[in-house]
Amino acid sequence: MSNKIRKIICIFYSLSLLIFVLTGCNRGKIVDDIHMISIIGFDKEDRDYIGTALYTDYIEEQNQGKIYSLQGHEKSTKLILNEINNQSSKPIEIGKLQLLLFSENLARDGISHIVKTICKDPLIGSNLIIAVSKEPTEKILNNLTKEGNNYLPKLIEQNFKSGNVPVSNLQIFLFDYYGEGRDVSVPFINLNEHGKVGIDGYAVFKKDHLSLVLNHKEMALYKILQARSMNGDMSFKVSKGQQEGLAVLTSLYGEKIESVSKHESGPKVTYSITLHGMVRDYPVWLDLKKNENYKLLTRQLEKQMNNDLLKLLLEFQEHEVDPLGVGDLVRAHSKKWDEEEFYDTVYPNVTFDIKLSIQLHQSGIGD
Repeated sequence: MSNKIRKIICIFYSLSLLIFVLTGCNRGKIVDDIHMISIIGFDKEDRDYIGTALYTDYIEEQNQGKIYSLQGHEKSTKLILNEINNQSSKPIEIGKLQLLLFSENLARDGISHIVKTICKDPLIGSNLIIAVSKEPTEKILNNLTKEGNNYLPKLIEQNFKSGNVPVSNLQIFLFDYYGEGRDVSVPFINLNEHGKVGIDGYAVFKKDHLSLVLNHKEMALYKILQARSMNGDMSFKVSKGQQEGLAVLTSLYGEKIESVSKHESGPKVTYSITLHGMVRDYPVWLDLKKNENYKLLTRQLEKQMNNDLLKLLLEFQEHEVDPLGVGDLVRAHSKKWDEEEFYDTVYPNVTFDIKLSIQLHQSGIGD
C-alpha cells in the first residue's frame, strides 16, 4: 500500500472520529435546551382537566437540580400540554416520562383518552408507571417538589421488587386494556397522616373506569394471584389450645398453575399455587423446632390464605372486574367466546378453587 493511500485512509478515519465527537456534543446541547417532564398528573374540575407537570432544571443547580412545576387548565389533554409548554422557557418533552398519575375522581370517569394522547409520543417508554391517587394529583406533586421528582417512581419500583405491590407498567396496562377477557389494575397512591406520599392500595378498573380499590392485605394477595412476582409479607393469626397470636409470613418466591374445567353452573377455574417462604415473626410460645408446631403453623397459614384468596376472587366477581384475566383463560379453552356475553352471563357463575401449598424454610439464625 502506497504512502499516499495510507494518508487518505488516515485522514478519512480522523474526519469520521471528529464528526462522531461533534455529533455527540451537539446532542448534549439539545438536551440542555429542553425541559424533560418526569411526572405528570391529571385532575378533573367540572368539565375541564387540570394537568400538573414536574421537571428538573440542572442548569441552575449543578448537583441535584431544582424542581419546578407547570400547570395547565383546559378541556383536552393536548391543549393542557400546549398550555404547559406556553409557560416554559424551553420546549417541554415527555419522552422520558416516568409516572402518569390520575386523581380518583378522574379515574372513575375514565382515563383511556388521556393515556392514548400521552402514548402518541413515540419516545414514551414501556416502563412508564401509571397510578391513581386518592388526593388531587396537584397536591401529590406539590409534595414531591420537596422529595424530588424521582422519589415517587423509585418508591413504586422498589415496592414492585421487594414489597407487596403487584408489578405494573405501561406495557402491562396496554395489554390488559386492549386484550380481551381482562381488566386494568394500577397502584393507588395517597398521603399518610404525616403528609408523606406512599402506596395505599391497588386500583382495579372496569374497561377504563376505576371500579375497586384493594386494601393492603388484598393487594398482597392479588400479587400472589398475579404471579409476576410472588414476594411479600403477610400477617396471619395462629392458635394452639387457648393461646393466640400473630405470625408474619415472608413469601420469597413461588409458582402458579391455572386451569379450566367444566362445572354444573359454568366454568371452574383452579389456581394451584406453591409458595416458598419463611416465618420471620411468631409468638414466643410456638416453638418451631418441634415438628408438630411446624406442621400446625403450616396448616393454619395455608387454610387462612386459601380462604382469603377465594374471598378476593369473589370480590372481583361481585364488582364485575377481571384483573386476573379469567375471561382470557376461559377464551383460550373455548371454541366460541364473546366478551360481552361472557361477563354478562358466564363470569358471575364461574367457580373458583385454590390449591395452595406453603413450603416454610428456616426462619433465621436464631431458630
